[in-house]
Amino acid sequence: MTDHSFSTLAQRTAQKAFLPWLLYVAYVALVCAALSLPHPAQAQNASDPRLVRLMGLMQQRLNLAQDVAMYKWNAKAAIDDPVREQQILDALAQQAPQYGLAPRQVQDFFSAQIVAGKMIQTALFAEWVSKAQAPFDNPPDLKTTIRPALDKLTPQLLTALAEAQPALQTKDRQQAVKLAAADSDVSAGVLQTVPGYAAAWEHALGGLADR
Repeated sequence: MTDHSFSTLAQRTAQKAFLPWLLYVAYVALVCAALSLPHPAQAQNASDPRLVRLMGLMQQRLNLAQDVAMYKWNAKAAIDDPVREQQILDALAQQAPQYGLAPRQVQDFFSAQIVAGKMIQTALFAEWVSKAQAPFDNPPDLKTTIRPALDKLTPQLLTALAEAQPALQTKDRQQAVKLAAADSDVSAGVLQTVPGYAAAWEHALGGLADR
């Protein structure tokens, strides 16, 4: 046998020996890839991070209702301010197209948030009346502190609402909203000790699911 023939035979033998190992490595890679993929049932039960982010911003807005209530209690101001509320909703309708959102959709969403805030204020007022609550010491000022905070949240909410549209435009949107609301980060933000908060939060969520 020539050196060339021997070399060729050796190469073929090595290739035959290497092929099973190569197939094994490919099989292991496929199994690992399959294990890393979420199970269909798990995917269906996972909260959408876009909705979780949106709800976190909604809670930040709702949490300001306590400060609003304290300011109005001290100022003996009415909870309802229909003229200003309509001005806010009209301005939001004009901003909606900039975010790729329908004006009516934005108005419905923010209307739900406004009503939710007033639900907390009403519940707090009722508690304070029953306790004969004295004026609060140095509550945050409505014009210089609270409204700027609300104004800062508005574009963030509009952006998050726009980003969440793929999840909100499906036939399963109510389930998606329910799963996101049950997310640990969201549920931890529900202030159960604040009067009226739980009911107000449910109303705020209605601005997402009830369309």
